[in-house]
Amino acid sequence: MKIHRVVQMLGATTSTGKLAEDMYNLGHKDYYSKADDRYIPISHMDFQHMVRAFVKLTEQEGNVKELKQSLDSSHRAYKMGFERNGRHIEEVKKLELENQRLVQRKANDIVSKEAYQVMWDNCEKLKEDLKKTDDIVEKNDRIYKKNLQKQEDNLLYLTSKIENMKAIIEEKEESAEYWKNTYYNSQPKGCGYVFSEIPNDTDGQEFVDKMKKYFNKISYKMRVRGQHIKPELKGTGATYWGQTRDESTHMRIYIDNKK
Repeated sequence: MKIHRVVQMLGATTSTGKLAEDMYNLGHKDYYSKADDRYIPISHMDFQHMVRAFVKLTEQEGNVKELKQSLDSSHRAYKMGFERNGRHIEEVKKLELENQRLVQRKANDIVSKEAYQVMWDNCEKLKEDLKKTDDIVEKNDRIYKKNLQKQEDNLLYLTSKIENMKAIIEEKEESAEYWKNTYYNSQPKGCGYVFSEIPNDTDGQEFVDKMKKYFNKISYKMRVRGQHIKPELKGTGATYWGQTRDESTHMRIYIDNKK
């Protein structure tokens, strides 16, 4: 069971529902594991592992205490007159070197821990920056997909509208072609007049008057126009704007549908 779980369980058994405040800060205190060759938070240690580590630390403190006592004894022996004993002097030097080595190792461990903390802080900051970058990318991706979908919808709408307009134009063109053909087919073949070469005299005028008398004026209309300029008016410009019936030798009759 992990230490942080043990702390929570023990805290629940107290009258206040919690332990001392520093028990909840063990996640910020590290222990160097030789087996893993790295620092691990104390709160993440297994309870049995922590007990063994405490026992080992106690033994190490006992060894250091014994070493210190040995050094003190050596120094006392040195002061008491064993200066001339080369073997004892060499032992003292070895012990001093060992002490220096232990002190240096402890200093290196402290430096390593500080370096590890710097690396850890840098990693945490890098994770935060990476998360911010991922959030920005995800947000931009959502905006891009939304705009793309909007553009696709607009394109689909415009395409549908264009197809409808094409269909309407084709229908109008077919209708226009139909009415054009109908109009041309309804027109009389040849000239537009019904009667021509009617002499412009009393007989011809009588013929025109009788037609007007029996003509269906409700459905049709009749127009009488002059035909052929009189010989005496040729070259006078009378035909420039179209001569009148009085200036013509004959007449034409046009009959049109009333609209």
